[in-house]
Amino acid sequence: MNLTLLLIVTVATPVQIQAQNDARSTADALTYIAAHADREEKVMIPMRDGIRLSALILFPKDRPRQNLPTVLFRSPYLIEPGEMHRFARYLRSFLENGYAAVIQNVRGRYFSEGTYTYLVGSGKDGYDTVEWIAHREWSNGKVGTLGCSSTAEEQHKLNGTQPPSLAATVPMGSGAGIGKTGPYNEMGNFYRGGVIQAFWFSWYYEAGYTYRPSFPSNLSREILIRLGRFWNLQPETVPPSGIDALIWTLPINRIMERMGATPSDMDDFVNRLPNDPKWKNVDFGGEGDRFGAPMLMINSWYDVSIGPNVALYEYQTKNAANQNARDNMFMVIAPTTHCTQGTVESERTVVGERDMGDARFDYVGLVQKWFDRFLKGVDNGVTSQPKIRAYMMGSNQWRSYDTWPPKEARYVAYYLDSDGDANSRTGNGRLTLARPPRDGSDTFVYDPMHPVQSLGGSICCFSPSFQGGSFDQADVETRYDVLVYSTPPLENTVEITGPVKVSLYISSSAKDTDLTVKLLDVYPDGKAYNLDESIHRVRWRDGWEKPVFMERGRVYKVDVGPLVTSNAFLSGHRIRIEVSSSNFPRFERNLNTGGNNYDEKDPVVANNVIHHSRAYPSVVALPVLGGAVER
Repeated sequence: MNLTLLLIVTVATPVQIQAQNDARSTADALTYIAAHADREEKVMIPMRDGIRLSALILFPKDRPRQNLPTVLFRSPYLIEPGEMHRFARYLRSFLENGYAAVIQNVRGRYFSEGTYTYLVGSGKDGYDTVEWIAHREWSNGKVGTLGCSSTAEEQHKLNGTQPPSLAATVPMGSGAGIGKTGPYNEMGNFYRGGVIQAFWFSWYYEAGYTYRPSFPSNLSREILIRLGRFWNLQPETVPPSGIDALIWTLPINRIMERMGATPSDMDDFVNRLPNDPKWKNVDFGGEGDRFGAPMLMINSWYDVSIGPNVALYEYQTKNAANQNARDNMFMVIAPTTHCTQGTVESERTVVGERDMGDARFDYVGLVQKWFDRFLKGVDNGVTSQPKIRAYMMGSNQWRSYDTWPPKEARYVAYYLDSDGDANSRTGNGRLTLARPPRDGSDTFVYDPMHPVQSLGGSICCFSPSFQGGSFDQADVETRYDVLVYSTPPLENTVEITGPVKVSLYISSSAKDTDLTVKLLDVYPDGKAYNLDESIHRVRWRDGWEKPVFMERGRVYKVDVGPLVTSNAFLSGHRIRIEVSSSNFPRFERNLNTGGNNYDEKDPVVANNVIHHSRAYPSVVALPVLGGAVER
């Protein structure tokens, strides 16, 4: 081995080594697909309104084209090299096991006809596609769906339309396909707690464009295939968005214009509030939809979609359309970021900065068994496995549960307390199991022009300079506008899994403001790793029908969250929460005026007070799994 190679091997990090392994595995799978798949390109599948959607169909080579189970991917992204690379290992497995695969571009994307509108068509177009596949002479009449992110979000409304031939689904990281469910009114992750999630500016700039070049609708498939050799209709160049600087733009409804973005749904969405009736025109899944097919949901703890995903899972276990679907709702939750599960895990899995241990899991094998059971009728025991498999950080173990939330969990209240100075990590904020014995409060100043900076968390798709995951929040906690409440070092391990409920009592000099909460695991050396975070715009504290503003000096209860996680706080560690009024650029800034916010540029500084007393018991309730809780 030469010296240069030896140095490279010596300094390679676990993350780099795993990235190299993932690249090799993907390359091997693509080589297999090239040699073992028969391809039919630009297959134009008709929809009920006459629009045709373009698809690539892969058939196993040298096998009869008959009685084939089929897995469908419905995507707004480029099929080759995009989705083919992204799902290469799954596609290889399907071909090896005698499946056909259909990768279809949704309405208005690439060679699919029509105009792209976010998620519109995921129900009807998805239904029509499933039934078209099932009635081909080569089909066995059963179709499954698979995908991550947008390719998963297309599945929820589709499952809610209950196509007779849809046999099973596997949505992965699919929260942006969910409207309202349980405590969430996210409108596809556009909001959290009524606050715009700013990563959408970046996503719409790069991928959410409404218009693209198109060809006449009367061209034959053969001509489209020939045209596709020269033009794939993917933008040749996407100039840098400048999002890291331009996200500071006020008013925020000018950000897309400042970036020079193409027209997109974001131009409209950014000018809406959570109660705008136009949100009903988007094909979100959610409450009221009753899934007709079994679902294997694959999620990640550091994904922007984790909260709505687990809430929709819980809803469908009770409300799916038939017993087969209700009995066969399964879920896996990895300790990773958005759509990286199965690609970043190793014997030493690092997510952000935190070592999560050996988090490896055979997702491809599980998905194959899932479809074999429901598309082929193979009795392989996959439905006898645990309903929930969720990775517990801290203990760095996969855990199994029968229900979500785990029936083993009992809520334990930790109350906020201080001597009046919980500001920063050097303050005297406390989390206690007893209600505060006296009236108390902590005050901080929230200036929208100097917001608390985001660091990691459940985020995706923003920019290379702002990535999700678990990071030491020490620098964030030096700020005086961040209130820090911690337990003493634990004598016993405290394990939690499930939604984390937070209720805060606030008064303010402003008529509206935001409340942010972050849950952390503090190590004995002082490193404070974020587990999850949430936010709530105070005007929406009484519901989503109409805003209710604050009066100066009055105290209001605000339920923030819920946060969702699974973590073992080990002996010697501390449980901590941070409270503030900004987490930027993860979330848009509240300008505190009580106006629309999206069309304003002149902020108001807010003096915010968090109360903790017997009358105003600000509290975080943790879903504790057995074990000792210190008194």
